[in-house]
Amino acid sequence: MRLYFLMLCCVGYFLVTLQNVLASDITNKQRGFHAVYAERFKWEYGSTLLGFLIKNDIPESTYYSLTPEDKELVADVKTDSDIFVVRDSRGKLLQAFLPLNAETQVRIFFDFSSNLYKMDIAPIISLHTKQKVVAKVQDGGGPSSALYAATRDSKLNQEFLVAYRLRQIMQKGDRVAIVYYRKYRLGKPIGSPQIESIAVESNKKFHYLFGFQNRYYSEDGKEMASFFLITPVKYRRISSRFSSGRKHPILGYIRPHYGVDFSAPTGTPIYAAGEGKIIFAGIKGGYGKVVEIQHSGGIKTLYAHMSKIGRGSKPGVFIRQGAYIGNVGSTGLSTGPHLHFGVYKNNTPINPLGQIKTARSELSGTNKRAFTKFATNAKKEISDFITNTFIAEESDSIVIRTLIKSQDSEAAENGDEDD
Repeated sequence: MRLYFLMLCCVGYFLVTLQNVLASDITNKQRGFHAVYAERFKWEYGSTLLGFLIKNDIPESTYYSLTPEDKELVADVKTDSDIFVVRDSRGKLLQAFLPLNAETQVRIFFDFSSNLYKMDIAPIISLHTKQKVVAKVQDGGGPSSALYAATRDSKLNQEFLVAYRLRQIMQKGDRVAIVYYRKYRLGKPIGSPQIESIAVESNKKFHYLFGFQNRYYSEDGKEMASFFLITPVKYRRISSRFSSGRKHPILGYIRPHYGVDFSAPTGTPIYAAGEGKIIFAGIKGGYGKVVEIQHSGGIKTLYAHMSKIGRGSKPGVFIRQGAYIGNVGSTGLSTGPHLHFGVYKNNTPINPLGQIKTARSELSGTNKRAFTKFATNAKKEISDFITNTFIAEESDSIVIRTLIKSQDSEAAENGDEDD
């Protein structure tokens, strides 16, 4: 029952939001249709956007009228994503929402003013929460099991294990606390949790970790995780940089670009940016010939527009960092030879340039000052939360406090993007 109230709030919020979205797009001209209903289903493996359009009697020109950039973007609908469709009483599709990630979605809708179907990229309206959890370690368990028992959030548990590299000896009754951000859509968590701070008690002393610029640091600014990526290709220039497509205060919503484009001659060798297992090798819509590699810590890398996929680059193959996987090309929707390099953390796109390095990063200058200020405030917040939260000695129960946030930018306070 610990999360029931939160779930009810999320469901109510999204039902109202969905109703408002539909009301804004379904005009009076649609009153000839006696009923409008919504359905939700999973995006199956092997499904394509063109196939979805054909199945719903939508002209293929709806897809082909997109810009090359948007065609590339819409190729990234993930298997098992929740697809939302609105139809009239005759089964005619009025609107469809196909999420690309936690931030953006493909929107297909019938425009009654032009009597045509249209497609665009739209932001996902989600409920942003800031959550605080404190738990007591039980016999035979550790901090991660205590947190999972409290939240039942497997992605949060996975992210905690990525961040927490300390090996402190903990006893029954020692406490672990975490402050993190989570997004919800229709009552379901989406994307990856963003951890702001962690506190772990050992021998009556707390040890702190902080999430800053997509990495984790100790209180003195030393990076905890040793995973890093190398530049996957010898390139001439960066022709396009990563963009999250977030709302600009003046320009409004802008198109995202979930990766970095390295301009290089056709045939230039491409190398695995990190050690991992190849999970996809083949043609993927506007990306053309693609290789995807799953790494540790929920990190996945994508290599697109390849002219050739290496003979040994097959799904299921484990590959070392720096191993050859293919060659630069211009397959798919590409205006010239380049490597589109994408990095995803738990299927959420992150800036690749913020992950490429040769060793553990050392904060200095402006970044060090920004971290010190952030860590000071975050430590005070989590320490006050622990102090003010009582867990009965005889009880195994967990106390959870949740603070609902309405602003899209709250999670960015800890610098969740690198430039």
